[in-house]
Amino acid sequence: MSLTPIHPGSMVASNNHSGRNSGSDAYDEDDDEAVILTDDSSYQQLTIGTPVRASREHYPSKQPRQIVKELTVEVMPALLVSVAGSVLAGYILGQIQDSRAFEAIPALFIMVPVLLNLKSNIELNMSTRLSTLANLGVLDSRAEGVRAMRSNMELLLLQATVVGVSVGLISALLSLTSATTPDGTGGVTFRAAASFLAEAAVLLAAGLGCSVVGSAVIGVLISATVAASNALGIDPDNIGTPIASSLGDMTTLLILAAATGVLGAQVFTPWPLLLSLAFLALGLVLLRVVRANEAMAHHVTEGWGPLLFAAATSSIAGVIVGRCADRFPGMPALVPVVNGIGGNIGTVFASRLSTSLHRRHARASSEHSLVMVILLLINIPIQLGFLAMHRLFDPSLAVTLWFVILYTAATVAHGAALLGIARLACSFLWSRGYDPDDYVNPFITGIGDMLGTILLSLVFVMVM
Repeated sequence: MSLTPIHPGSMVASNNHSGRNSGSDAYDEDDDEAVILTDDSSYQQLTIGTPVRASREHYPSKQPRQIVKELTVEVMPALLVSVAGSVLAGYILGQIQDSRAFEAIPALFIMVPVLLNLKSNIELNMSTRLSTLANLGVLDSRAEGVRAMRSNMELLLLQATVVGVSVGLISALLSLTSATTPDGTGGVTFRAAASFLAEAAVLLAAGLGCSVVGSAVIGVLISATVAASNALGIDPDNIGTPIASSLGDMTTLLILAAATGVLGAQVFTPWPLLLSLAFLALGLVLLRVVRANEAMAHHVTEGWGPLLFAAATSSIAGVIVGRCADRFPGMPALVPVVNGIGGNIGTVFASRLSTSLHRRHARASSEHSLVMVILLLINIPIQLGFLAMHRLFDPSLAVTLWFVILYTAATVAHGAALLGIARLACSFLWSRGYDPDDYVNPFITGIGDMLGTILLSLVFVMVM
């Protein structure tokens, strides 16, 4: 087997890969040719989606005991942070939903779940991309690491701009279904049209502001987390996605609270529209910058289908929660954490699988199975610990032995399903020439939200 280095200005890949992979040999270690990153390699030539192999010394083989220790020490604290973030995000959401801005503009209620879902997924994708690059050794070079982080930040902010526009417009259009005129007839009047346009401008500005500013903050946090973990010898695949998802929601809601507080007082002024135009101008600049970057240009048009799928399935989950809330008052408080923990172990596993595919590192099926079992076992005590803490602070929730058994079974089934989906989806996407870093996370979170909500509602039905 010969190893061909990547030289600046060229991209050499096994079996004539050219920007995308041929998945039939994704795990084949016996190829006649492969690629290797060397000191003179450039991130510009590292096309995401092409299998790349760094030196073998960068990836020492690990015994099962080492894998168990690594996952326990690294993943469990990250999941605990994600639980705390989800609880705080729920508390913040409860506070801002009673604010004057939400009372004046009910469409903000429509905006929140879609905004959180779409924004969270583009941030998860950035985390998995940087984690893959870190494990490929790209971040070992300071210059290449800075270039990779900057390129991913530019892409993230561009995607955040698109998300902000989409969320603002969708929220405004959906608000028309319940809009009424002052006389309650629902007819179209000049006053009603003017009010709608003014509120639409506020929704657009709020969506853009929360998405772009929030993604900028989380993007910096993700970059710092991946860089620090890489420097400390911690696998960023194990901690990146849980931290990004939990702190991302909390940051977005804090910014939304501040933005709606300011914009709510400017409804009939030109400021919301001017702010929206400023963010759109920034988006056009970012579009030009990202398209000029050969390593990132293909991301402009890729990965949007899974994001829409995740938004749709999460919306369905929200409808289920809304219909169950009156019958099962204790359910809404459990849903975000149950779905969040399950989604996090799924994205951690997917991030590790994607790294393995990108480095063309042959891992035995037993190793992947071991990782799945460990993540599933880590999931159980965290879920039960949260349930115990929630019961302590909310005595109204009737936690019987039967409820605990069913709750545990539901969370185990939820986690096992998402781990299985992650494994199948990564292999399938890679075999079809798609980079799992850009596609798999939205599928995991979208399916996870809907499946977790359904399972939790069945638990309450069976208990009641």
